[in-house]
Amino acid sequence: MKIAAIQLDSSPMDVMTNVRNAMYACRQAFLNGAHMIFLHEGLTADYSPEPLRYGRAQESVEVHGFAVLAKQYDGYIALGLNEVWRGQAFISCVYIGPTGVVDVYRKSFLWSARNRDNNVPYEMGYRQELGILGHGDGPRVIDVGGLRIGTLICADGDVPESWDVFRKDVPDLVFHQSNQGFLRMNYRQAVAREIERPMVVTNRVGFSYHHFQTGGTRIVRRDGSIAVAANTEGREQTIYAHLEEL
Repeated sequence: MKIAAIQLDSSPMDVMTNVRNAMYACRQAFLNGAHMIFLHEGLTADYSPEPLRYGRAQESVEVHGFAVLAKQYDGYIALGLNEVWRGQAFISCVYIGPTGVVDVYRKSFLWSARNRDNNVPYEMGYRQELGILGHGDGPRVIDVGGLRIGTLICADGDVPESWDVFRKDVPDLVFHQSNQGFLRMNYRQAVAREIERPMVVTNRVGFSYHHFQTGGTRIVRRDGSIAVAANTEGREQTIYAHLEEL
C-alpha cells in the first residue's frame, strides 16, 4: 500500500481556501498512486478566537468534498478537522473513505500555556486549548480500510499514557498528527522501534499568525529509523512510502 503524508500551509480562519488547497494536494497524491493520505492537525481553520464559528461538522460541505475525492480514487484521507460536535469545538482527526466518514478521533490532552491567565490570546496565536475546546476520550486504535491505525494528535504525544495505549494494543501503523513550530522526533522514533511498527508524523508549514511552522513531516520505519523526511524550511511538500517496505 502506498501512503502519502502532506505538509501544507493553513491560513487561520480561511476554511474554504485551506480545504481547496488540501483537496488539490490530495488529488495529486491519489494520482501519484497513494491509497491513504495523512494531513496535519487543524488543517481546516488552524487556530482562531472563535473556534465554534470556524469549526465544521462532519456533515458539512467541506468534509463532503474530501469524501467525494476518496470515493473517486477509492482511497482514504486522514483530515485534520477543526470540528464542531454537539455544540462544542474540537480538534479532530477524521478518517474519510470511499463510503464517507469512517471514524473520528478527538484530541484528548489539550495544550495549555503555563501562565495562561496572564497571556494575551492573540500573542499566543489563539493556541490555548484547555478550557476552551472539548476533549476526546484518549488515543485509540481505529480500523480504516482494514488497517489498524493508532491515532493521537499533537499534545497527546506529551503524555506517556497516550503511548501506553499502543504498547498494549499494538496497531499496524501509528499516526501522530501535529501543528507546531518544529517536530521533536527522538521519542516518537523510540516508540516505533519498541513496538516494531511504522509511524507517520505530519506537521504544517508557514505562518500561523506570527508563529512560523517549519514542517518536518516524517515517515518512520518499524525499527525507528526515518524512511522519508519532508523539508524543515517551511515549504509545502508531499512524501510517499510503501507500507510493506516500512
